[in-house]
Amino acid sequence: MLGIVLLIGMVAAGSIGVLLVAGEAIGSAEQQSEQEQIEQAFIELSHSISSSTSASDVSQTMELHAGEHGAIAHHDSATYKIWTESYNEDNKSHVANGSIGTIEYEADDGTKVAYEGGGVFQETGERTQILSAPPINYDHRTNTLSFPVFGLTEDQEISSGDVTISQTNVEREPVNHVEDDHVFVEIESEYCRGWEQYFTDQSHDTSIQEPCYDAANDDGKVKVRLGYDNIEDAFSSGTAVPSEEHIGSGTGSGHPLDNVDETRFTPLDDTIDQLREDFKENASRNLDTGESNSGGEYFAEELNGSYDFQLTDDDAIVVVNDSVTTDNGGITVSNCDGGEHSLKIYAKGNFSLYDDVKPTGECEGEDVDTIQMYGTSTSTVDFHDSSSTFHGLLYVASEEFNPDDGEYQVDFSGAGGVTFRGAIVANSIYFDSAANEVEPEGIDNSEIDVIPEGYEPAPQLTYLNIAEHQIEIKND
Repeated sequence: MLGIVLLIGMVAAGSIGVLLVAGEAIGSAEQQSEQEQIEQAFIELSHSISSSTSASDVSQTMELHAGEHGAIAHHDSATYKIWTESYNEDNKSHVANGSIGTIEYEADDGTKVAYEGGGVFQETGERTQILSAPPINYDHRTNTLSFPVFGLTEDQEISSGDVTISQTNVEREPVNHVEDDHVFVEIESEYCRGWEQYFTDQSHDTSIQEPCYDAANDDGKVKVRLGYDNIEDAFSSGTAVPSEEHIGSGTGSGHPLDNVDETRFTPLDDTIDQLREDFKENASRNLDTGESNSGGEYFAEELNGSYDFQLTDDDAIVVVNDSVTTDNGGITVSNCDGGEHSLKIYAKGNFSLYDDVKPTGECEGEDVDTIQMYGTSTSTVDFHDSSSTFHGLLYVASEEFNPDDGEYQVDFSGAGGVTFRGAIVANSIYFDSAANEVEPEGIDNSEIDVIPEGYEPAPQLTYLNIAEHQIEIKND
């Protein structure tokens, strides 16, 4: 009888345990469902606020699900600053600054969902997730920064239910462009990590200067720089591409490049067009494939053959109207006056490299800047011969290739054992063999004139589309 009583007691206790676990599971599921509803409601709120700014006299009405406790609106909990600095950092000019509105919901477990500056973030502890990206955008192709700022008219509590959203005022920043300057954006916010993640995701168009909460920054600020990098630093790392993700490999063991610099440099399209037009009329020399060429200015419709240069008295600049093909001979510099002189080739078309491009003879062993090749934003560079050697600098800065679609600007796949020593500035690079001997060599190129004097492109203009919208939101 005692055994039966004990058994019944154990079954009863087990039943209570099952009920408790089931109750916890149901509670957790309900909490998760509530969280998802609130996240979706805040995303819809973001869309409604954006819609309200398109027409100042039209209000938006929506049902806001903000839980039992509602949400809190802060009109100045986050701030922004925008300024410009010259490339040499001598001059700094103010552009705009102000407050960013925040609407925040906090769950019982401390998880927060916040609308801020057009974006929606979820924060759990020290982890911030972007639920909806803010509408801030920098377009490198058009050099345009679009920065709509959404401020709130007052601090207030917002209950669940119908709310009306209206724009009460909009002020547009009178500075609409800057010339030859970097543009900086700084945002200080409790949701700094979310902003940093957004700018990092957009890294092909931006450059993080100061991340949130690093050793030198504990204030929740993120600072971003927009625009091309200083061209004087182009060859400093050995390899410069907009993102290391722009380096592809079919070897199965990754790419062979170390110290990749994720930067963008200005394309040379305008400069090379100017050079082509001028050198076609005024170049003083014709290239010779049979004998060595001396220093001076040369123009050629295309380069296809074997060319050697002896630069005892001067540099050589060769402007090519079309493409460069090193087949049956290659391009060499056999005398560079102890490294004092260099060969620069500017080409409108592509580079198909079969044979050697390198210093030889008395010039062998000199710095990699002895031979410099420059192309446009549409130029491609293909290494074809597995026994060839390239010692030099290669600059083909571009925004025109999409590695995600298999478009690579510099392609080593045709050369299974090419030797490369020098520096590359490009949009993207692809390797298809582990046998390539690639040795990127960064140099201090402050003495290298990437752009010849007198052929500088027109000043880089950055267009600014900055507007501060004041938003009123209230329960109906």
